[in-house]
This record gives sequence, C-alpha cells and structure tokens, in this order.
Amino acid sequence: MPFTVAYLPFTKPIFDQVRAEFRVHGSIARVINRNIGCKFMDLPFHYGQDSRDITTVYNCRTSGVFPRDMALSVSFSPKNLITYAVVYGCDEKAMEFLTAQLAGTDHPVFHPMLLPTLLADIERDRQVHLLRKDSSKTGQLTMDLVLNKGLFIPKSSEFSSQLDEEEEEEPIDVWQGMGYLQNEFQNWQQQMRRMVIHLERSLNTTVPGSAHYDSEIQKNFEKLAVPGVRIQKRLEELIDEYDEHVRNLTTVVEGLKIAKQEIAQSSLEISMRAQKDGSLMKSIAYLIMIFLPATFTSTFFSMDFFDWSKDAGSIVTGSI
Repeated sequence: MPFTVAYLPFTKPIFDQVRAEFRVHGSIARVINRNIGCKFMDLPFHYGQDSRDITTVYNCRTSGVFPRDMALSVSFSPKNLITYAVVYGCDEKAMEFLTAQLAGTDHPVFHPMLLPTLLADIERDRQVHLLRKDSSKTGQLTMDLVLNKGLFIPKSSEFSSQLDEEEEEEPIDVWQGMGYLQNEFQNWQQQMRRMVIHLERSLNTTVPGSAHYDSEIQKNFEKLAVPGVRIQKRLEELIDEYDEHVRNLTTVVEGLKIAKQEIAQSSLEISMRAQKDGSLMKSIAYLIMIFLPATFTSTFFSMDFFDWSKDAGSIVTGSI
C-alpha cells in the first residue's frame, strides 16, 4: 500500500537509539509524515560544541502516491568524512541493490550524495516499471475508444476469463493514473535538479582567511571533488532520461484526451440522430392516427359481406 515508508519495523525506543547513533535529524519526520510528495532537502547542522564541525543533513523522500515509497536520512561530517545514513521503507530488492552498489563502488572517498543518487536510481526503476505496465494498456484503451466510440462491446468468454486474473479498469481511472504518473515524473525530476544544484554549490567551498575556513576540511572537500563530478553526471543522465519519459507520457495523455473528444462528438451525433428519429416517429404516429380509421372503413366495405346478389328487377337495399 502507499505511504508504507512511515511504518518502522522496530519500536520507538529502538528508533531513539538509532537516531542517536546515526545522527538522524528531526526534520526527517516532517519530510515523511507531513506530505506524500517527493522531496530532497539539505541543511547544515551543528553536532557538538565545535562551531567548525558543521554536519550536512540530507533528507530525501520518494512519492507516496504509488506503492513502495522510500525515504533516506543522511548526516555527513566533512571534518572526518563520516557519513551516517538510515533508509526507510527499504524492501529486500532495494536492500540488495544498495548493498551491491555500495560494495562495488570504486570511488576513492565515499561521497554522501551517493546515497541520494542511488535512491534516485531506485525511484527511476519504480516509475519506469509503472510506466511500462500502463503504456500498453493505455494504448489499447485509446484504440478501443476511437474505434468503438465508447460503445459497449460484448466481451468474449476467453476475454472474460482473462479479466478474472486482472481487474478491468475504467477508462477514466486509467487516464487519471497516467496523469498522476506524469506529475510524479516531473516532480521527481525537479528534485534531482535540486541535487545537481547542491553538488555544484558544494564545490564552491570557503576561501582561505574567512571565518569558517578550515584547511583540514578544505582538503577533505577536495577529495570529494572527483566522486562529486561522477555523481553529478549520473544525475544529469537521469534528468535527461526523464525528459524523454515525460514527453512520452504527454503523448499518451493527449491521446486519451483526443479519444475522449471523439467519444463526446460521437455521443452528440447519436443524440441528434435519436432526436431526429423521434420526430419522424412522432409524424408517423400522427399519420397512423389519421389514416388507420379510414383504412379500416375502406377494408370493411370492401369485404365479401357487402357483395349482395339481387334478383332481377328488385332493390337490394335502400340504405347504400
């Protein structure tokens, strides 16, 4: 079910211990609980008394509109290059992916933005799976709407048996689902752009002589430069790929809109023809009301009942 990221597999005392050990910032609760939309945010935070030890906090959340949403909280200390992270809503498949990617990375220094980027890859797989799942169904639905003009077509027994395995969706539900998916693609693309902006800003460290300058921290930032560029390139690739998916979704949604317009036009034509047929039937009814009695009278007097024979020189009747 959606919004599963808000449920934790352990008790509150255990989470309090995890929060203390992994330096989980309290803002992650707001990111998870106060909305179901995707979100990426970064903020500086001081742990301890040293004013120079500024920890960078990352909170990242995928959309809860669809199932298997996830969240991530990261705390990075540039002074000692230690990264603390907690992943929420992580199923077995995501866990295997994260473990394999972290174990196989060849970065000389672990960059804290690697985890949000891996989460972006997981979200990309989830959304593309939803897109592929609905694309063929939506294409067939669009064709049916255009060809059948929204009319009810009886289903064969073979087709009905297939519906037992997969619930048949209404056209409006499919159209709304594709619209929601298009919005989520665009929203997540915007969050990845924010990740890229953060990476670009993180390269602009403090200059020597400033109040917050620390030579040791500056050297650590320099170590993160090369991994940061590689992570930025990967995010830019995902953003470009999302442009293509958004265009495809726009085409599908517009196709459904055109199909709906075709149905509306066909319904209007059917209504006008039905109204015209109703007028014709009314005229026919009037004609029947007028001419049916006359037809009955003519038929009655043309029957053999009035074919009377007469004797020679006699009158049959004086009334007719």
